[in-house]
Parts: sequence; structure tokens; C-alpha cells
Amino acid sequence: MVRLFSLLSAFAVLMVLTAGVGVYWISAAQIAQAKRDSATAVAKSVAVGISAQVNLLTHTLEKMALDPVVSAAVIRAETTELTAVAATLEKHLPDALKVRLLLPGVSELDDKNIPKMGYADLDMVRETVINNQLPAIQGDNGPDRHLAITRRIMHNDQVVGVILASLNYDFISKALQAAELKNGHLELRQAALVLGAAGEPVSEALSDDAQIKVANTGWELHYQVADSASSTGLTFIVGMIAVPALLALLAFFMGYRKLSSLLTQDLGSVLKAYKDMMKNKLQGTYPVKLTEMNAVVSTLVQFKRVMDNQGDDVISGNNAIDLEMSRFFDEPEYLVTAGVQIKGVNFNKAVTEKTQPAKLEIVDHAVLDSFDMPQSVNKK
Repeated sequence: MVRLFSLLSAFAVLMVLTAGVGVYWISAAQIAQAKRDSATAVAKSVAVGISAQVNLLTHTLEKMALDPVVSAAVIRAETTELTAVAATLEKHLPDALKVRLLLPGVSELDDKNIPKMGYADLDMVRETVINNQLPAIQGDNGPDRHLAITRRIMHNDQVVGVILASLNYDFISKALQAAELKNGHLELRQAALVLGAAGEPVSEALSDDAQIKVANTGWELHYQVADSASSTGLTFIVGMIAVPALLALLAFFMGYRKLSSLLTQDLGSVLKAYKDMMKNKLQGTYPVKLTEMNAVVSTLVQFKRVMDNQGDDVISGNNAIDLEMSRFFDEPEYLVTAGVQIKGVNFNKAVTEKTQPAKLEIVDHAVLDSFDMPQSVNKK
């Protein structure tokens, strides 16, 4: 019984662990996918917000480029007038650091004003004469770094000048910080230049990043999300799996102790009933704890009653009916074929070999099979 309960408890614990690990594996995959979907949604919202801010600045600059006052000043090409009109535009353009009205053939750098107009700005102005360029971060790190936006100034469907706006780009960092991506990392990049970041990097490998294009810009928003559970969460999950396994093991151990105790008590009652039967001192009841043991005690009492009445049944000739109703008196086939004869043993009175009928031999064989009582066997 110890081996049986050990196998059952081991099997139950194994099933609990298997179920727990399976549920954890499925839930972990779903949680990881949910985290990735959440990070993607956050990154998309940040990208849309930055793109909307840049579009607002770009459209505002386009409106300024269509102003007749601006085109007239560029056509006259007077330095004083160009500076005055540009200063007026700075007051109406959000986050403007410097606005410059430039002619198509400009080749000189402006290092007197902050932020400075460097070679990157100059190249951007020259390319804008051919086609409007995407906004870009220009200048060295520090006060000269700015967001450059250019637009063509048209007159009679001809390019007469270019408006260059140098803007503050702090709104990028503010948009990233407002995202509040938990267990993840956001970075806005212009090629290899990092324009802003939020969160802690999950992995240093760029291949682990997911990218989203920021519309109407040359920027990409890279984001990462942590798929693995934290040490605290993993400890909690392991505990949730281990506790049911330990409880199942404890339940089997207590069940074994209880069943062993009940079997010990019931076997004591059965043995007492058997001893009393052998001594012809059967009591009225033999209490047992297990319901299955009631059949054993009832069978012993019934067998004793049949044994006590077998002599009278043989004399009256009615023993054939009782023999057919009792399973104790089924004669095994191997004894019939072997020709073995069992002498009768009566608990109440002795029965001799001469007076014992043939039917009584079957009864005594049932006693031998059921209780292993020593009998004298004579082979004919």
C-alpha cells in the first residue's frame, strides 16, 4: 500500500507540475504578445504625435512662404528688408529660433547668429530650390543644434527664394517622455543620430528593435519591450505552482495514514470475527469503519450459519438448495478432474468418512479454499 500511495502521489504531483508549467507557458506567451502589442500602440501614438507637430510647423512655414510681402522682399533682395521680414516671421512661428530668407544662389554661411547656419543647412537650401526637403536636425550638439525646415518662395511659378526656419526640437523629448512605456525603451533616430529617448534599453542589439517611420520626416522611432518576467514575478509564479504540488503530496500522505489506520481497525474486527467463529462464540455485531468491510463480516457470519446447519440439511435432504445459493460451495473444476476427496470437518460436531455424503465434500473444499484450513486429503 505504501508503494501504491507513493506512485499515486508522485503521479498527482507530476500532473500538478505539468499543468502549472503548461499554464505558465501559455500565459507567458500571451502576456509577452500583449506587451509587444502595447509597446507597438504606444510607439505608433508617439510617432503620430511627433509627425503632427512637425506637420503643423511645416504648414505654417508654407503659409509664410506664400505671403506676398515675403516674395516681394526676396525679389528686391535688399539685406535690410530681408532681415526685417524674417524677424517678423519669427514672432509668428512657434518654437522659432531663427528665420532666414535666402536667395537661390546663396553660398555663404551664417556664423554670426544662433543657431549658426552650417554646411548641412546650406546643402538643404540648395536642394530645396529643386524640391522641398523633409525636416531634419542640423548643427553641432549644443546651442547650434536645431530643427531645420525649408520651403520654396514662389512668384509666377518660379522659385525666387528659400525660407529657412531653425526651430527648437524639445517637443520630441517631451513626446517621448509622455509615452511612459513600462518595461520598454523608445528612441527617435535620424540615421545614426539619436534625437530623443525614453525608458531603459532592454537589449543593446539593434536587431531586437522594432521600427516605425515618422510620417513626413526622415526619422524612425525604435522601440523595445521586455518579454521576460521579473525575478519577483518569476518567484511568485514558481510558488503558485509548487504550493498545489505540495498540498497534493500532503493530501496523499494524510490519506495514506488515515486509510492505513482504518484498515488496521477493520482487519482487527474481521480477525476477531473469524476467531469467534472458530470458537463458536460469534457476537451480534463487529463494527467496521470502511463500508467495503461489511461484506467480509457478513460473509463470515453467513458461512458460519451454513456450517452450523449443514448436518441438518444433509439429513433432511434440503442441502441441495442451500448449496446452489451459496458461492462457498462451488467445486473447482480441477479437483473434480483430479479425483481429490476432502474429508469433512464440522465446527460443531465431527463427521466421519462413512456417513459424510458426496455433497459435503464440496462444502469442505470451499472451506479449504477460503480460509486455508488444514485438511486431510486422500487420493482415491
